[in-house]
Amino acid sequence: MPSFLLLDMHLFVQCILYLTLFVLGFVVSIPLGVTTSDFDGHCILYGDISWKNETFFTYKMSSNINCSLGIYFAVFACIFYGLAMAIYYGYAITRKDPNIGFQMWVMPFILVTALAAIVSFIASCIISVGFKQFCDSLVDRPKVPLSSCRDGSKINWNILGNTSINPSHYFAYLTVTQLASWITFLVWSAQLILLILRFVRNRRLRSKGQLQDTQASPASSGPDDLQKIASVQPTA
Repeated sequence: MPSFLLLDMHLFVQCILYLTLFVLGFVVSIPLGVTTSDFDGHCILYGDISWKNETFFTYKMSSNINCSLGIYFAVFACIFYGLAMAIYYGYAITRKDPNIGFQMWVMPFILVTALAAIVSFIASCIISVGFKQFCDSLVDRPKVPLSSCRDGSKINWNILGNTSINPSHYFAYLTVTQLASWITFLVWSAQLILLILRFVRNRRLRSKGQLQDTQASPASSGPDDLQKIASVQPTA
């Protein structure tokens, strides 16, 4: 039998999702971080632009926490945690043990993934709503000479004396960040569903005694979600 057929496909799909989160972490954090840097370290999400006439405007940026939440979540939850879990699952599936999915803990990861999905949803809402509010204040007011949010890159943001703002790419960067953040939320949600399904499957197999035969008996195959977590060591 080909070796790939011996893999636990459930774990394999979860491993791919963690790798996807790892990549998405860069797609979310880098454009958002570069945009913040381009605006002299200020977060433009929820920024307020006030046009005085067709050539002069003032602006007020928002708290950096609005951008920092998305950046730090993408870095620590998606890049670091996603990569660590991808390596962990990759190691587990290469063991080619038909019971490996049963032997691995699930409940702790359900809790962590549920929390990550919630924070991801909050961060995505902050990015989307903040980006929309910024664009609305830029174009949807009287005396505004702009036809779209993208046109904000054509105006002089350094008119108030700040010479370090570069507005050339903010629209493209925030559009990418916004899309990637919502995809990240969907991937976390899919990962949560797969973990719950595996938890249910493991309990069902345990109750019916349908584990595949291995050199070790089911009773000694290792910890599972029916045992006390603090009293056992994981096998993978």
